[in-house]
Amino acid sequence: MALQSSGVAFRKILSHFPEELSLAFAYGSGVYRQAGPSSDQKNAMLDFVFTVDDPVAWHSKNLKKNWNHYSFLKVLGSKFITTVQNNYGAGVYYNPLILCDGRLIKYGVISTRILIEDLLNWNNLYIAGRLHKPASLAVTQEFTGFSL
Repeated sequence: MALQSSGVAFRKILSHFPEELSLAFAYGSGVYRQAGPSSDQKNAMLDFVFTVDDPVAWHSKNLKKNWNHYSFLKVLGSKFITTVQNNYGAGVYYNPLILCDGRLIKYGVISTRILIEDLLNWNNLYIAGRLHKPASLAVTQEFTGFSL
């Protein structure tokens, strides 16, 4: 079960990022109640994935808005960050341990093309695997330019 008022909280957090998202979803224990003795749900990290059609342009805008979110790679620019994102690991670039609106979040950025390929072909199942569990859609746009 999703935590109460999560939609409002998600929209408020998303307002801190460039608007060009084709899809954004939140997942994990910060979004859904977890069984077990531990959980202080109010303080659990919120995990997001942002899907973007043009990662270079999106990272460029996000660097202007949120320079402090990035590791040292920020000094190499959005093209380099996108090269790392697309060519190493699972095609996603994460900015972890970000304080946003009083909540600790992490967010990954993936290109729309790579997400669709992973969903269709299970290339590495990293992001597709996140969607095997409950996820809360925060932003959706119509995918264009792709034949499924």
